[in-house]
Amino acid sequence: MEFYRDASTNPSIFLRLKDSDSAPREVAWGEFQSRYVPVIASFTRRLGGKPRDVDDVVQDVLLGFFVKSPTFVYDPSKGRFRKYLKVCTYHALQKRFGRSARLLGTPIDEIDPESVAVEKVWDDVWEQQLLHRAIDVIRTEMGHTKTFVAFERYVLLDEPAEKVASELDLHINSVYRAKDQITRLLKARLSAIRDEE
Repeated sequence: MEFYRDASTNPSIFLRLKDSDSAPREVAWGEFQSRYVPVIASFTRRLGGKPRDVDDVVQDVLLGFFVKSPTFVYDPSKGRFRKYLKVCTYHALQKRFGRSARLLGTPIDEIDPESVAVEKVWDDVWEQQLLHRAIDVIRTEMGHTKTFVAFERYVLLDEPAEKVASELDLHINSVYRAKDQITRLLKARLSAIRDEE
């Protein structure tokens, strides 16, 4: 079976999924799940999947991928991994929920998975998850320093800068500098994640 990979998808994770040694294979599977389960789950929710249904769709997609993983062959010229994963997720939704899953009020079994509407939802979910991963990397690197906490509260939680500065015992300019500093780091991390994907 041919495997479609994102132009930026690092093939090492997929090679490790085929490793004869179970330890690297399990690590790769864990990485695969942490990287792609949030995307599958968010896409399912955006197409109307109820919380109890999300786990079922995730399980269907992962099981389907797990079964096929030993036999796929890389061919970057065939397309991107994210497109392959989108189609797998879309078909799992379609199979499990048929007409009850909807996008913009239309049953998904009446919408082409390549449509602009489906692609937009998938791309939005994909980019959101990349941003979450980048934030998690920075959070791990910086810990709960005042700089990161100021950024988190001011930018991510949308708290007023004055309140953040007062509660963290910082000058308000430090809150603005934290925003600038972490935003630059985020851009760099996003770029690195896209390169290693």
